[in-house]
Amino acid sequence: MAISFFIEYAGEVVQFPVNPEEIKLKKSSNNSSVDIVQLGEVTEFSKTSLAETSFSSFLPATKEASYVQTKNKFWKPSQYIDFIEKIRKEQKACRFIVSDTKINMLASIENFEYSYEWGANGDVNFDIEFKEYREHAARFVKIVQQVTKPNKPVISGSGIQNGGTNKVVTQGCTAIVNGRLHRDSYGSGPGQTEVNATRKINFIANGRSHPYHCTTMDGGWRGWVTAGSVRVI
Repeated sequence: MAISFFIEYAGEVVQFPVNPEEIKLKKSSNNSSVDIVQLGEVTEFSKTSLAETSFSSFLPATKEASYVQTKNKFWKPSQYIDFIEKIRKEQKACRFIVSDTKINMLASIENFEYSYEWGANGDVNFDIEFKEYREHAARFVKIVQQVTKPNKPVISGSGIQNGGTNKVVTQGCTAIVNGRLHRDSYGSGPGQTEVNATRKINFIANGRSHPYHCTTMDGGWRGWVTAGSVRVI
């Protein structure tokens, strides 16, 4: 099967009527070399550059010659010229295809030159150059900030939440005590009653009925009280 050359643009596929003798394809890598201490020269790889291809041929005035490939859909030279110039004027990419090869790329027409030669029966010679086109539309990324709720205080073995305030009762804290004193944290041996007494909390027994042991500010022991009897200040 013979190789054929096509341009596709705006849904229309147009075949070049006469194949060129050769087609040039240029595609290089923009790799760079850098010197790194103790390693010497190394290569940094980058994306390959945009492919470029070009060829020369002619647009026949008639379809009688055996080399004309578009006998079933023959265009006059002026129709090809108008089609190509339309693509260039609209400054949009077309697709350039060479059948039975790997050349099939979205491209811009970088250069198009044509000439009429006297005595050539109306044939038009031309040179055309394509350059690969890559989509470069900006990508928009929506960033959603997560709202983190404040953590609730975690009660450790050294303190629990005070029922009367938002402050946590801890060993060594100062508190106002209103309640009856007991001999142990189970509520045994009830004794005197504290009224708006400023005390220090020196022991905590989590899970007991009377979890706090209080002392005077100078360290004198008083006794165990309920959680509701303590307000941290």
